[in-house]
Amino acid sequence: MVILETECQISAAMMLPAVLVFLLATSALGIPDWWKTSVLYQIYPRSYSDSDGDGNGDIRGIINHLPYIKSLGVGVVWLSPIYSSPWQDMGYDISNFKDVHPKYGTLDDVKELIDKSHQQGMKVFMDFVPNHSSDQHPWFNASRYSVGDAKDYYVWVNPKGYLGGKPIPPNNWLSNFGGSAWEYDEVRKQYYLHEFGPYQPDLNYRNPKLVEQMKDVLRFWFNLGIDGFRCDTVPHLVEDSSFKDEPFLPGCTDPNNRGCLDHIYTENQPETYDVLKQFDEMIQKEYNSTRYLVLEVYASLDKVIKYYQQQSSPFNFFLITDFKRDSTAVELAKVVHDYLQSIPSGMWPNWVVGNHDQSRVGTRMGEDLIDSMNMLILLLPGTAVTFQGEEIGMTDAYIRKDQVLDSVGRDPQRSPVQWDSTKNGGFSTGDKTWLPLNSNYWRVNVKAETAKPKSHLSVYKKTLELRRNLKNPTDFKVNTYGKWVAYFKRDSETESYFYVINLNDREEMIPTSVIGASPTVYIASENAGYSEGNKISEYLVLPPRSSVVLLAPNKMLNKLLRSA
Repeated sequence: MVILETECQISAAMMLPAVLVFLLATSALGIPDWWKTSVLYQIYPRSYSDSDGDGNGDIRGIINHLPYIKSLGVGVVWLSPIYSSPWQDMGYDISNFKDVHPKYGTLDDVKELIDKSHQQGMKVFMDFVPNHSSDQHPWFNASRYSVGDAKDYYVWVNPKGYLGGKPIPPNNWLSNFGGSAWEYDEVRKQYYLHEFGPYQPDLNYRNPKLVEQMKDVLRFWFNLGIDGFRCDTVPHLVEDSSFKDEPFLPGCTDPNNRGCLDHIYTENQPETYDVLKQFDEMIQKEYNSTRYLVLEVYASLDKVIKYYQQQSSPFNFFLITDFKRDSTAVELAKVVHDYLQSIPSGMWPNWVVGNHDQSRVGTRMGEDLIDSMNMLILLLPGTAVTFQGEEIGMTDAYIRKDQVLDSVGRDPQRSPVQWDSTKNGGFSTGDKTWLPLNSNYWRVNVKAETAKPKSHLSVYKKTLELRRNLKNPTDFKVNTYGKWVAYFKRDSETESYFYVINLNDREEMIPTSVIGASPTVYIASENAGYSEGNKISEYLVLPPRSSVVLLAPNKMLNKLLRSA
């Protein structure tokens, strides 16, 4: 259970910090310990490393870089889809849930990746795409012709009527990719639902046989050695069976704008939670709670929290959706507070600031906050998630119109990883890469940052090393000093550490009486103007949009906090 206490002391001279106190559950049901202590490192395989020179990243390329991944200190490697696919949605349109796309490699390659990761003490997650398949999946072809069990594996509905001899869609539901969510099939003479592209027909989770088929997909990969899954777009799994029109939001009447509709019939249905509960129970029963699922859920906080179960949890995207480039420290504290306060008793938090669907942190928040955001998620209590390349401060690549591959504009953040300053940034020896690299690869790359004593990579590694030595807190305090400075404390067995961030576009001076008498700089962002070991006496002076981690003996800081 999370208990919130709020204190706000104001004097005539200055505003003293508002203190948000969270009491976190120390025992977390059946959640594996490795999930609670790990950092999840997301790999977009097509953009990670190309081992054969064809311009596409592959599984062998990931295997070749396992020593680098291990050197970061992460505990879980998560692979975006590697399944057999026509690649109309970059692998999220799957034609075989139990095989690998030939450009990525083979099942034997996956098994080798799993085994070698395990040998180095790292777990392996894969993407699970339960909402839909490709229209080239054998199930869909059988369903079109009403053959066998697959007849009802997809959501089929009769036309609402006909106009001029042409069928009318069943209702006003719209696809996430634009246009109607319904596609008429001339073979079956019905519409099928597609919450995304028309080449991605939605699976029918009201059919128990389909549910069992998808459980078998999980079993297949679990039995191969996979430790868990990131589950894609789970709010869309089940739709309301009445197929009513979705109502318009107040003041918005554009029938072609999905954002104008209130998705009360297509998202977060009660039956969706029931399906996930079946997955959860299968993991508990058949795998002795040793596997874990993390769920992609973009929704309001009250709906997100409902997705917590014993063997699964929703991603926490609120540092993306509710924390922006111009947000204040008070707003940052509120995002952290609201999330931690809402987590069900016995559940575990997680923190995400980027992924393959979002602009990179350095582009979205500004390059001056790259270190600060990495430090933030690594030091908050809970599981942290890092998207490949964020550890070196990669930013979105520029994609010309003639180079665009993704219809909804996600190419820039998916550009290949920048390994060094050689041809193609060391990503591929081929003449052309599937997406162009960011033109800054000559200076922003793993090799260059490894050689520098102060770099995004060195800050990331040192912060993650510190994270491994921190105790899980029984209480957690987020403090704000004025409008723009936020800080919090984490303890090891013998020492205490303060993370302090200045979100202002101007320098901020923070009295050490607020943070701790004469602390020492332990880690500093590249733009903080401090070096490791610097002593802070009367004031901590933080440049715009920078951060530090300060070190002080436990007793001194605990005494100061009690007196605040």
